[in-house]
Amino acid sequence: MINRKNLRYSGLCLLATLVLLAALLPKQTVVAQGQRRVFTAGEMVETGGGISAKILRCRGAGENEECEVQYYRGDDLESTPRWENTFFLRTAEERVLNEKRRQAGEPETPPVERTKPQPLPAGEEKPINNEQVADCSFAPPPGDSSKTAKASEQLFKRKIYDAYHIIVNGSNSAPLNLGVTFLSFQVGKPFTNIVRVDPSVGAYRLNDAAPVNAIIYPVKSEHIVCEQYRDRTNRKQVVNKYACFKNRDGEWVCGADGMPKITQLN
Repeated sequence: MINRKNLRYSGLCLLATLVLLAALLPKQTVVAQGQRRVFTAGEMVETGGGISAKILRCRGAGENEECEVQYYRGDDLESTPRWENTFFLRTAEERVLNEKRRQAGEPETPPVERTKPQPLPAGEEKPINNEQVADCSFAPPPGDSSKTAKASEQLFKRKIYDAYHIIVNGSNSAPLNLGVTFLSFQVGKPFTNIVRVDPSVGAYRLNDAAPVNAIIYPVKSEHIVCEQYRDRTNRKQVVNKYACFKNRDGEWVCGADGMPKITQLN
């Protein structure tokens, strides 16, 4: 009699355990499916239009998470390394994957969810002008941007705009349009990119991306970037430093030369 009671009790315990596991497993699956895409150094991320971003390194967390990327068109370099918010990278990659799923007749995945925005450190940037944020300018900065153009604030604004605008390429996964509204812009004293010798590391240039003896113009910019899609316009505030110079082909470029502060505005 005792053995039967023990067996019955053990059977009820086993049944209860199985029911509990059955209830927990779906929740664990949902958590796994909801995990955010994690980028690792060295991988290539398709952003649309034949352009891919190579992940160089990542930092930060939540809304402030960002990765330094190098853009490629096929096997050719398309830009100098720059920092991108990971929300943009995830969104661009998901649009490319959804386009492939549509072509294959497969169901699309839901859009990437954004985490709650984190405020910038107090006192470091001026308050955002809501009117400037609402009225995105999608026209490129005016002025000459050719090889023969003279160094100027307008030229450097255009080159920073061009670096952002590279993702507008006509593909279904890319923005329909992109604009940059400059809130503040400072051009510092230019210097020559000389070679120095350090006994511990050897010879090095002041700026590795620029040719030797190139004149480099340091720039600090605070601006709003607007990415217009069919159903919405994404806006972010960017504060960063840039190095503007002529590259080996004689083209003016302005590459990121610092650690940007990026705040998603919507």
